[in-house]
Amino acid sequence: MAHPITEAELAFAAERRVGRLATADADGHPAVVPFCFAVIEQDGKPALVSPLDEKPKSVPVDELKRVRNIRANPRVSVVVDDYSEDWQRLRFVQVSGDAEIVSPQDDGFDRAIATLRDKYPQYRRMAIDQNALIRIRDLVAVSWAGSASGDLEMRPFDLDGLIQGRRSVRSLRPDPVPRVAIERAIAAAGWAPSPHGRQPWRFAVIESAERKERLASDMAATWREQLELDGQDASIVQIRLEKSRARIVEAPIIVVPCLYLVDLDPYPDEGRQAAERTMAIQSFGAAIQNLMLSLYSQGLDSGWMCAPLFCPEVVRDSLGLSVDLIPQALIPVGYAAKDPVRRPRLPLERLIVDWR
Repeated sequence: MAHPITEAELAFAAERRVGRLATADADGHPAVVPFCFAVIEQDGKPALVSPLDEKPKSVPVDELKRVRNIRANPRVSVVVDDYSEDWQRLRFVQVSGDAEIVSPQDDGFDRAIATLRDKYPQYRRMAIDQNALIRIRDLVAVSWAGSASGDLEMRPFDLDGLIQGRRSVRSLRPDPVPRVAIERAIAAAGWAPSPHGRQPWRFAVIESAERKERLASDMAATWREQLELDGQDASIVQIRLEKSRARIVEAPIIVVPCLYLVDLDPYPDEGRQAAERTMAIQSFGAAIQNLMLSLYSQGLDSGWMCAPLFCPEVVRDSLGLSVDLIPQALIPVGYAAKDPVRRPRLPLERLIVDWR
C-alpha cells in the first residue's frame, strides 16, 4: 500500500542514475520511458524533476507522448531499482505523484536546473534551461528490498504479501540490526488485541554476546534432559543441542517475549480467572505475530523458538528478569543467511470446516 515517501526511499531514489517514468493518456493507455531525474525541495516538500532536454527527438518537445499524457492525466509513477542475480539483493522504489510541465518562468525552475546539472555532468553542456521540465509532486511510495540488501529502511507490502512473505529463518548473518527496527517491531506488538486492553506482554532484548552465551549455557541442561526423556540417541541429542545453541549465540539480537499477568482483571471464581489467563495467552500470540511481521516489513527475518515454555524460571534467572515476567519464547532477529525451506500450508477448503 502506498504511503508518504520516507527519507530512506527518497535517498534511494536520489542516488539512482535512471528511472522509468510511466504516464497514461486520458483513456488510460500507458506509456513508459527511461528518464534522468533529480530530487529537489518544492514548497517544503520533496519533488522529482526531469528535463525535456535537447537529445534528438522525432517530434517537438510539446508533442512528446509523456508531455501530452501529463497534460491529459497528471497522475504518474516512477520506478527506480537495483537488479541482482542474487535475488535476495533486489531493491526497488515505486514513486507516484502528480506531474506538471514547468516553464523557465515558473518558480523553482532555476533551482531544478542547477540540481540536474549537479547530478548529471552531461547537462552542463546542454541548453536544458531553454525548454520546460517535468516536475512530480505530492510523492507517495511503495518499496521492497530483498533480505540481503539492507539498504531500504522499510520494505512495505500489501497485507497479503506481507503475511505470506514472512518466513521462519534459522540461519542469520552476523550483520548488526538497527535498534530502531527492534523498537518499531515491539511498538507494533503493542497494538495487538488483548483482554480489556491490558497488553499482558513485555519484551527483553538480548544483544551482548555474553548474555547470549550465558542463556544458551543455562538452558542446555534442561534441553538435554528433555531430549533424553524422548529416548533420542546421545549423538542426536548433542547435534540438536549444538544447533539450538548456535541459533541463540549467532543471532545478532534475541527478543524474549514474556507474559505479564499482573494487570489482568481479577475475578472471585477460578473459572473466569482461568479464562482471563487464556485470553492473555491468546493475545500474546497476536503480539508476537505483529512483532515478526513488523521485522519482516523492515527487511529483517526472525524465527520462533518455544524452548522457554519448558524452562521459564531458567530463562528468567539467566537474564535477571523480574519474577512477574514469564518467558514464553526466543525470537532470533537478523538478516537471513540463506532462504529457509518453507512448509506447505493447508488449502483453504481444509481450513474452513463450516459456513452456513
